[in-house]
Amino acid sequence: MDLLKEFLVKHLGEVIGGLIGLVFAIFVLIFGFFKTLFIFICIAVGIFIGGRYFEKKKLIEFLDKHLPW
Repeated sequence: MDLLKEFLVKHLGEVIGGLIGLVFAIFVLIFGFFKTLFIFICIAVGIFIGGRYFEKKKLIEFLDKHLPW
């Protein structure tokens, strides 16, 4: 078990890249290339917008505005 943890820590980038490649391949087989590309572009745009909009200060302001405390 320690050997597996050590491998994952040492090669985390490769493991994550491999998993992303596997998910992409499965999506291409199920949905086709262009639909998969559209899904991944939407995910990337959502991550970008979410990262910009929900910075720590803005997140607190957003929660204060939308959640009843």
